[in-house]
Amino acid sequence: MNAKQIALPFRAKRKESRRSANEDLIGRSYVDDEATVTVIGICPADDRRVMVQRDLDGRTWSMPGWLMRLIFLEKKGKRAA
Repeated sequence: MNAKQIALPFRAKRKESRRSANEDLIGRSYVDDEATVTVIGICPADDRRVMVQRDLDGRTWSMPGWLMRLIFLEKKGKRAA
């Protein structure tokens, strides 16, 4: 018996890798007293959260992306005229 592979015209539905809404935050940082806090990536468990790292002690944690946007928005608003 000859085995033949049949190609059907249907494509498997693949989950397209979509860009996270918080990718633009990666690499941004702010100064908090003596420490600089930098966004280092997207949280692997939840793409609505970002991973941040404090340079003072190297501590890493996740926080909501909307909160980081709020912090950066306040930073922009404090410019001297």
